[in-house]
Amino acid sequence: MKKLSIMLIITLCTAFSAYGQTKKQDIAKLLDVTGTKAQVAQMVDLMIAQMQASAPTVPQEFWTKFKKGLKSDSFIELIIPIWDKHLSHDDIKKLIQFYESPTGKKLVQATPLIQEESFKVGEKWGEKLGAEIVAELQKQGHF
Repeated sequence: MKKLSIMLIITLCTAFSAYGQTKKQDIAKLLDVTGTKAQVAQMVDLMIAQMQASAPTVPQEFWTKFKKGLKSDSFIELIIPIWDKHLSHDDIKKLIQFYESPTGKKLVQATPLIQEESFKVGEKWGEKLGAEIVAELQKQGHF
């Protein structure tokens, strides 16, 4: 009987440890497997480069310290509550499962390219629409 009780306790502990991840930990994992954490680091570099270009008189030391303070982990901590608010723990677990699959991994790799190409198409779309509106307003004598 003691052996059966010990085996049951070991089995339960093992089962619960697999489910022991908190929702917060699972959200952090999801943000990692989706590439969000890596995208944040890239976003920081791009943002700093743009800010430096617009503020050339700011000393380089400021930018170095500023970048050092912008850790992607601290940003991830700030957005975890947002994900927590909008998705259940079960949703998060299912998303992790998807993003760890071959299809999910392929999506993570393709997403930056899809976004870049979509942005270019969007720019052309906006330029075309803007030109059409300007031409129409010119016909009406507004320009």
